[in-house]
Amino acid sequence: MMVEPAVTIRNTRSTWENFLVFFIRALLWPIRHFLQLLFPPLDYDGLSPAITSKATEAFLAYLKRVFPYVSQVPWATMGFAACKDESLHSNALVLVYLHSPLHRDADKVAATFCREEIISLLSDSHIIPLGVSIHSAQGAQLAQLLNAVAYPLVAVLQPTRGNTLEVILKIQGPVLVKLSAMALQGHLQNTLRRHQLVIAELEARRLEREEENQLRAQQDAEYEATLEADRQRQREQEDERERLRREQEEFEKVVREEQEAKDNRIDAARSLLRGEPSDGSITQIRFVLPSGRKIVRKFGSDEKVKVLKAFLTLHFHENDLDEIPNIGLSMNYPKKSFDSEDDEDLTLQEAALSPQAVLMVQDLDA
Repeated sequence: MMVEPAVTIRNTRSTWENFLVFFIRALLWPIRHFLQLLFPPLDYDGLSPAITSKATEAFLAYLKRVFPYVSQVPWATMGFAACKDESLHSNALVLVYLHSPLHRDADKVAATFCREEIISLLSDSHIIPLGVSIHSAQGAQLAQLLNAVAYPLVAVLQPTRGNTLEVILKIQGPVLVKLSAMALQGHLQNTLRRHQLVIAELEARRLEREEENQLRAQQDAEYEATLEADRQRQREQEDERERLRREQEEFEKVVREEQEAKDNRIDAARSLLRGEPSDGSITQIRFVLPSGRKIVRKFGSDEKVKVLKAFLTLHFHENDLDEIPNIGLSMNYPKKSFDSEDDEDLTLQEAALSPQAVLMVQDLDA
């Protein structure tokens, strides 16, 4: 028995051949249209989904009529194009049986496919059985695609990666007629077994690709998380640098403002303070600093109390002593302080500090 080698069903015409076919069809279109008017198409002429389905249903009707005892008929009711799409989608085999109604052994071969063991095989989810008569347009198309040279014919087609179907088993003519149900079952089982190995290999590759994709996705996620952590650390470092920069600017601003205020106080003090008098109405003031140190200086009795504070401001500055920005003056006997603006505008004579007095110096902000 001969089982023909596998071939792939695909369009092998070149571009110029396709153009030539199109040109010839265009020339013959009027004749074809005229012939269609004289001879209207029959029920099974054409390759539309409805007509190809009708052709397969006609084959099923033949089986039920000739073999009424067969309760289960697993044959497809759709055309070859639909079977091909389903095969490519589900990785199922397509079993094509080209039935020759005029063949003297047609019923005998059909009976083989109605045996319980064959029907059980055809009911497998990995097989899509398609039966059609060679007298239909669908059957003629399949006979051409399968390079049929004798009938009846059975072929098993396997989906490939290129979205095509490859013939992996073909038995036709006398070889198929003489083939017993057991032998046909063996061929189909071996073909199905090889196909299941292919499916298992494809599934293993798919699972391997999924694992690789998952691993790659996990690595990408970890890499992205690392990048995000680095970006977050960089943002935190930039925020910290910005915070330190603002603090430094604020500190420098405060220092600058304090220095400006100090310079202003010193300038104001220099503008108020006159030289120590040697004659005229003189008032001698003894200052007692918070540290206990005593300073004695003479002033004009007509100078104001704020001049005393100006003197102390310059004294602290020129002698590198701790400055007292808000100076308070008071005397113990009689008990009196000179801290208000009105007090500062009093002359030493008006403040009863003349001709001499002892003043306690305080830091009003302490």
